Amino acid sequence: MKPKILVTSLTSCNGCLTSIIELDIFPELLESVDFIFPLIEDNDNIDNCDIALIEGSVSQEEQKEELLEIRRKAKKVIALGTCAISGGITSLSDEIDPIPINDIIEIDGFIPGCPVPTDFLGNTLMALLNGERVKLSLKNLCSECELRPDNGFKSKIKVDKLIPEKMPFECFLHENVLCLGPITRAGCKAKCIKANIPCEGCMGPIVPDFMSNIVNFFSSIEVSEDIITSGIYSKFTRPKSFVKRGEQNEKNDNKTINQN
Repeated sequence: MKPKILVTSLTSCNGCLTSIIELDIFPELLESVDFIFPLIEDNDNIDNCDIALIEGSVSQEEQKEELLEIRRKAKKVIALGTCAISGGITSLSDEIDPIPINDIIEIDGFIPGCPVPTDFLGNTLMALLNGERVKLSLKNLCSECELRPDNGFKSKIKVDKLIPEKMPFECFLHENVLCLGPITRAGCKAKCIKANIPCEGCMGPIVPDFMSNIVNFFSSIEVSEDIITSGIYSKFTRPKSFVKRGEQNEKNDNKTINQN
């Protein structure tokens, strides 16, 4: 019998769902896996499944009920993408309070990215289907970046730009452009940087709290006031002090972040 994978979306742009369809191995997966796409099939029924991949954050009460039903019927629930993991880009909204799915149900792991890089997603899906442990990198993005300085970072970096004026020949930070590579998990092969876009942190942190990472990082460099007030603190996750809902389950958070 084919394994069943449910792929569903909450409040999101459907970018991570698109990443699945864009996989080079997707045609082969369709032959060996029974995919259930409620969004594409216009089917609200949630069937029993082996793996549930959920993209998007929770912003409506009915989505909480949907999550609870998925949890009851799925052997494994995986948060797919940054929105599902930490709230995502909607964290910048003043009208929506995006809730990570881990605040509503217990999950079995997560696949980071905004959207999830296809190579990384394909390898992770194959590992899940083969019953293998999925190990996320414990290195930062700088470890796979071609612009990483050979002699380390300058002693005192001054950052006053978010957008580079030209394609850099050295580290963005040495060009006074903010790059969150030093505190962001590796795994995307630095594709944005290769396209002249500094890292914004969509792969998430290596340790649980991204916000404390940003604060510590900013304390080690000189950052302009414009950048501090630009929204970079809540680009992919809303600061916990801003969140009005109940306290997070710290034990569950740690389990999720360290999930293999």
